[in-house]
Amino acid sequence: MVRGNEHTDTMRYLIIILGLGASLFLAGCRKDPIDLSELHDNPFDPDFDGPAMFSFDTTYIETVVADTIITYQRQVVQFHVHDEHFLSAASYYVQVTDLSNGEQVILGQYPVGSHVFRYRKTDFAVGQELCLQLRLSNDLSYGRPETICCTLVE
Repeated sequence: MVRGNEHTDTMRYLIIILGLGASLFLAGCRKDPIDLSELHDNPFDPDFDGPAMFSFDTTYIETVVADTIITYQRQVVQFHVHDEHFLSAASYYVQVTDLSNGEQVILGQYPVGSHVFRYRKTDFAVGQELCLQLRLSNDLSYGRPETICCTLVE
């Protein structure tokens, strides 16, 4: 029986030492509280105060042939996202608001993975300025709005 008590005492001693070690370890992991009002470096945040996330690339007229019978034209506005400003790799879309008519659409990358986007508009006029409001979108939240403008020249 004496022998059983020695093992019990040793186990208690080990448990106390492990408990103290774990307490010291967890105390060393304590972090200062985060001040949310200072966080403005996430491009998906509406309060993002970093550099521009969008750049206009080009605009042109695209001819579309549907069912070999119907032919129509539409304006294409191509722009890209500056993904180098992302804090980490992210999947995302771009919400586009056509400021000439208020139409809103959500666009995916074209081609996928390229950070290039194309907005298509069927009611357009050569020589007329078109402005689009762009916002990054992921998980049903939207980043800071930015505006790009272009003029279609024939």
